[in-house]
Amino acid sequence: MKRLSVRVSIMSVFHRLSLSGAVGLLLPVLLSGCATSGAPQTLPDTVAQAESPAPSEMSEELLFNLLAGEFSGVRGQMDQSIEYYSQAAESSDDPQVILRAAYIALYAGEDARAIELSDRWIKLGLEDNNAINRIRILAFLHLQQLESAVELIEKQLWQDAKLSERGVAALTHILGKETEPGFALQVAQQLNQKHPQQPLLMLLQARYEANLQQLDLALQHVDQVIALDPELADAYLIKAQVLSGLDRNEEALQAVEQAVNRRPGDHRLRLQYSRMLVQSGNYDKALQHFKQLQASIPDDENVLLSLGLLTIELGEPENAQPYFQSLLDLGVHNQQAHYYLGRIEQAHGDPEKALEHYARVYEGEYWLDAKIRAAGVLAASGQTEEALIQLELLGNQVAAGPAEIRVSLAMGEVLRTAGREQEAYNLYSEALQQAPDNIDLLYARALTAESLDMLQQAEADLKAVLQLEPENANALNVLGYTLADRNERLEEARAYIEKAAELLPDEPAVLDSLGWVHYRLGDYPAAIKWLSKAFELLPDAEIAAHLGEVLWVSGETEKARSIWQKAQQLDGNQSVLRDTIQRFNP
Repeated sequence: MKRLSVRVSIMSVFHRLSLSGAVGLLLPVLLSGCATSGAPQTLPDTVAQAESPAPSEMSEELLFNLLAGEFSGVRGQMDQSIEYYSQAAESSDDPQVILRAAYIALYAGEDARAIELSDRWIKLGLEDNNAINRIRILAFLHLQQLESAVELIEKQLWQDAKLSERGVAALTHILGKETEPGFALQVAQQLNQKHPQQPLLMLLQARYEANLQQLDLALQHVDQVIALDPELADAYLIKAQVLSGLDRNEEALQAVEQAVNRRPGDHRLRLQYSRMLVQSGNYDKALQHFKQLQASIPDDENVLLSLGLLTIELGEPENAQPYFQSLLDLGVHNQQAHYYLGRIEQAHGDPEKALEHYARVYEGEYWLDAKIRAAGVLAASGQTEEALIQLELLGNQVAAGPAEIRVSLAMGEVLRTAGREQEAYNLYSEALQQAPDNIDLLYARALTAESLDMLQQAEADLKAVLQLEPENANALNVLGYTLADRNERLEEARAYIEKAAELLPDEPAVLDSLGWVHYRLGDYPAAIKWLSKAFELLPDAEIAAHLGEVLWVSGETEKARSIWQKAQQLDGNQSVLRDTIQRFNP
């Protein structure tokens, strides 16, 4: 079919084609001063975005190359698209054709070709253009051509003879995404050699020195930056990063605190400081700073979420509730908010509200735990069969592996709570056939076996846990207590429990076991010491039963009676308490 010469603007050609597909949607990087990782992922219709050139007579060859280049790009045939566009650029002096050809070459990862095409812009003496300069910067960075890249970067950084803070921020982003850290450091070093004593450039160099673990150099340079410009917030953040890398965490915290004190209105600094306080375990102080942030930015979702989680961590779930409700009102972090509100209602003893919130967690990382907790709520309400049905359905929904094991553990716990230990034991045994080395399953079956008086199996499972994880304090404690409670191999039992106590020195259950094994060994003063400490840390019915028994046999019967009387109002294993009272004070 004969091709016709037509009078048409390049603008109208690209406007029609831009509606049709991949290349027509093309690449908005760099127009905003930043870039995506590696080759740009999409190409914008940059020609359509540019000012339309005056209509011109296009040759058949030029029109064909433009159309063929577009259609090849739509089909994903980028090599052909580049070839057609290269021919179009060589036969045209239209800036928009050259610019689009260079973009497409960059998009396809043809960095050398992008430079060749942009060279034509320079040869034609066209007006200096930020877009073409940025294409060249990216291509030179990809090819690690240092001098050429730095020369062009300088043009972008200096505006009206001043170093542009925005330009340095864009450069930081581009270097992080478009080249490897070693070359990024070379670029920063070259810029600093050419323009010494510029805090922003010095900080850029320190940033990449820190990334490359050149921590002493980074610290030296960031201190120089702070001396030159004490108000530069990023300098303190990078200093904190460096100090943390040097295991000087307290100094890192002090560096950011210093910045917050200098710039109390800087939300970004205070947020980072608050997070660092959380990491250091200083939850009370972190909570104070998050509350200050909330006063300034009341609807910030990250601040509200942090406040909710921190308040729960500090044991104040009722105070956490408004923060999670605020997240729901804002329509953000909905899944997480419903999950924690469910936990709060569960702790408050409101099963209906807890189930309502758990039901609204339908995806994401909290989905499985919400379903398991919902089953636990049903079981605690006496709906054992309904809980088991829900968990069985859940087991059919999850993939084999860790999630399936969690469901099995939850089903076993429901059965044990309902007094159906044999069924729980059988379930754990079946699950262990698929995951014989799973520590949680072995531990759960050991506890169940012990309650069924299957002592050999319980000991075998606990020792299997310890073979896999020699410092598992819970397994050490249970094994030691099981032996001590049956008055068997007491020295061996003490060794297990003492090792557990070294690992968990303030754990009430371990201290209770430690007191109990001393009691069995006849060392009543030591037994009273450890049991008293355990009871002080955790007022619990079973611990009270043990402490009262040792006091009774030591002759302190009135004190034993007093403790037993108080313990009847406490949580814990009341059956152990009743049995103990019956034996000694019927």
